[in-house]
Amino acid sequence: MNISERVKKDCCGCSACMNSCPRDCIKMTPDKDGFLYPEVCEVLCVECNKCVKVCPVLNEDTPANKPKAYLVKNRNKELRKTSTSGGFFAAAAKYVLSEGGVVFGVGFDDNFNVRHSYIENIKDIKKFNRSKYVQSEVGHNYRKVKEFLRDGRKVLFSGTPCQVEALLNYLGEDPDDLYTMDIICKGVPSPKFWKKYLSWHKKKSGKDIREVRFREKTYGYGSTTMRVVYSDGTEYDEPYDVDPMLQFYSKEMISRPSCYDCKSKGKHRRSSFTAGDYWYVSGAAPRMDDGIGVSQVLVNNEKAAAAFEEIKKYLDVEPLDFDKDSAINGGMMVTSAKPNPRREEMYADLDNMSMGALQRKYFPATFKLKNRIKRKIRPVMYNMGLLKIYKKSMRKRQSTKGSKR
Repeated sequence: MNISERVKKDCCGCSACMNSCPRDCIKMTPDKDGFLYPEVCEVLCVECNKCVKVCPVLNEDTPANKPKAYLVKNRNKELRKTSTSGGFFAAAAKYVLSEGGVVFGVGFDDNFNVRHSYIENIKDIKKFNRSKYVQSEVGHNYRKVKEFLRDGRKVLFSGTPCQVEALLNYLGEDPDDLYTMDIICKGVPSPKFWKKYLSWHKKKSGKDIREVRFREKTYGYGSTTMRVVYSDGTEYDEPYDVDPMLQFYSKEMISRPSCYDCKSKGKHRRSSFTAGDYWYVSGAAPRMDDGIGVSQVLVNNEKAAAAFEEIKKYLDVEPLDFDKDSAINGGMMVTSAKPNPRREEMYADLDNMSMGALQRKYFPATFKLKNRIKRKIRPVMYNMGLLKIYKKSMRKRQSTKGSKR
């Protein structure tokens, strides 16, 4: 029985099997919903089972470590403004690159496909800044990580928890020169839906796309705004309750099936670092809440702790109590999201309906007059400084609510 038959619906699309195959008889191909799954050429396969041995779904491994938790924000405010949260990834990347290392992360190619690649110069860090709410194509980057490690270079690899698990399984160890960073992940949306969304923009605007920014801090940290910059410099700038990509994602209609029973979630992880948003900053550390962004970071082992001491020179840092904090902020870290009951219905419509028609069917409230008025008022509130006060009060309320859980 080959790997594709072994994992079936539980496959997370990490590409470890493809990277490990000595005969290159595995390729990742999209299914009807646009997610990549392994396809095995039976003629070339010699049944060595290396693909099975590296699969994070078939080989779950939870360490017995006790992470140390911190709130951090990058001291470079301009860089932090262009990061999703507090800019921790950029600080870790700067440390590794300053040591002559290589940094792997997720960026867009020329057609806005979401792919893993690597950089060797800090000036290229903007390529990886910001979240991309689309499942990335790993390609053969695990092999490239191995090559750089063999050359004696430090490597930082950032990805989803399953991708980090996959890399460590592929390597068969956690080398001293390797630092891994997984994210507190909600789920990975479909590349097929993403392509349809991009086509919608081009058709609606009549222009090519120059830049896409998920989680743009248009109205401060936590505003969750999508910005698309067109070829003539004009911009589309809409929040999560208006933008269709963010709407369908936030309502759990487009994530990969395996994300709804994730095998890689948990408080204890094999990665060096775990990073994500921290909405309870107003209660945990008010001095850190400047409205630009803050990251929660878990330092998961001694090797990571030593590196963190070097990375801290780029950061403002506030310690957190791991046991208390994981109880407050552990939801998305530990628990898989539940699929929307209309998810399958939406995917059945995806090929036959326009993006606008999908949005009107599944989110009709978007077009109600009161919601259109709210969207007109939002920029005015921001310019008057009222939205900043409101956002800060909301974060404080979240903090109070979280601490009572």
